[in-house]
Amino acid sequence: MTNGTTTGGLLGRVLRAAGVGAVFGDELPGVPVVATPSAASAALLAGLHARIHGGLAASAHDGLLIVTDGSALSAPSPSPVRVDSPEAVAAVAPALAHAQTAGMAVVVQLDLDLTAPVDTDVAVTPPDVVDRWVEPDADAIGALGAARSPIVLAGPGVIRAGAVPGLHAFAAAGRLGVLNTWGAKGVFDWRSRHHLATAGLQAEDFTLGGLADADLIVAVGVDEGEAPADRWQTLAPVLGISPGEMDPLSQVWSRSAEWPDVPELRTRLAGVTQAGWADERLPLMPTRVTRAYGAALGDGGLVAADAGVAGYWVARTFATTRLGGAQVPAEVVPGFAVAAALVARLRAPSRPVLAVLDAAPEGAALEVLDLADRLGLGIGVEVWSADGDRLDADAHLARLRRLATVDRSEVVTLATSPDQLPQMVEAAGPIVAWPSLGLA
Repeated sequence: MTNGTTTGGLLGRVLRAAGVGAVFGDELPGVPVVATPSAASAALLAGLHARIHGGLAASAHDGLLIVTDGSALSAPSPSPVRVDSPEAVAAVAPALAHAQTAGMAVVVQLDLDLTAPVDTDVAVTPPDVVDRWVEPDADAIGALGAARSPIVLAGPGVIRAGAVPGLHAFAAAGRLGVLNTWGAKGVFDWRSRHHLATAGLQAEDFTLGGLADADLIVAVGVDEGEAPADRWQTLAPVLGISPGEMDPLSQVWSRSAEWPDVPELRTRLAGVTQAGWADERLPLMPTRVTRAYGAALGDGGLVAADAGVAGYWVARTFATTRLGGAQVPAEVVPGFAVAAALVARLRAPSRPVLAVLDAAPEGAALEVLDLADRLGLGIGVEVWSADGDRLDADAHLARLRRLATVDRSEVVTLATSPDQLPQMVEAAGPIVAWPSLGLA
C-alpha cells in the first residue's frame, strides 16, 4: 500500500532534514524549486542563498543535485552519491549535511523516478549531530596567556559557522581588537570598540591595521581569497583557532587590558572617507555615495557589489551596523551583485536591496534580472560610469530610496569622482583585491 508520498516528496523531506533552505534549477517533482534558465545561474543563486541566509542550498541540473554551504572554496565532490531507490533517498541526509561541516559541496546523482509513489513508510535518516563546541587546547590557552598585545583576524568562516556570538564573547573576555576581512563585515558594529577596521583590500591593510604591532595574531575563519597568507602571517606569531573554539576559550581565559588603540589604518581611511562626505562637488565622491547607500537601505537593507571599483568602495567604506548588510565577493564572479540582491528578496520580498556594478549588466547579470522580473521581485541596479548621471547628493538619495524597493528591475547610471581613489592608495597602498582586474 502507498502512504500518499512520492519519491520526490520524500526527497523534499530529506532536504529539509539536512538543512537545505532552497533549491534552484531544474524541476524536481515533489520538491519546491526556483526554476532558473541555466545551470550556472542555479549554482550562483544556491551559493549566495547559503551565504546570505546561512545553512545549505542546492542547485539541480541534468539529474544532479549539488548541495553547498556557499563557501567561496566549495567545489563539487569528485564522486557523486548515487541515489536509485526510496531507501537510498531516505538515507542520504547525513551526506548532504556534510556540505556544511566539511565546507565542500556534495553532489547527488538522482537515478530514479521522483513521481513514483513510495510503497511503504520510509523513515528519513537524520543527519548526525555535529558538536561545534571545541574544547580549548592547552597550547592555545598558553599562547593567549603569554601574549601581551594579541589581535584577532576574523574572516567569513566565522559567519558560515554561526560563531559570531562566540567571537563577541572571546573578544570581550580579552578586550581584544578584531580586524575583519571584507567577507566578515558586520561581525561587529563599526562603532564597537572591538572593531578595528576592514582589511585585505589594499597592500598595507594588515600592517597598518595593527597586525605588525601585535605579539600574537589569533586567526579564525580566514579565507585565503581575502587574506593571502604571505600578506600577514609574517607580521607576528600566528595562533589559528576554529570558530567553535572561541566561546569555550572565553570561559577559561580572560585578560585585563586597556581598550585597543584605533589602528593607523582606520585613522588614515577615515580622513579620506570623511573628507568625501563633506565634498559637494560633482560628480559625487565615492564615500558620499556609499554613505547614501546606508541611508537609503536602512538597518535591514542589503547592498551587493560586483568585484571592481564600486565593489572596492562598498567593501571599504559602507558602514555596517548589521551582519550581512553588505555583500562583495572575494573573487570575480559574474552576476554576483544582482544574484545576491535576488536571493535576499526571495526570503523577504519587501526588503530594500541594491546591486552596484562597474558596467551595464550583461550575461549572467541580465539572466538573473530577467528571472527576478519573472518572479515579480524587481532589483534596482546602479552602474558606476564616467559618463553616468551627474546627480547631486539630495537627488541621488531620493533616487536610491525609490530604486531600493522597485517592483520591476531598473538599471540607472551614476558618475562618481575618480579623485578619491588615489587618496586611498596613498593612505593604505595599492588595491590588491581581485588582482586580475588590476584596479590600482
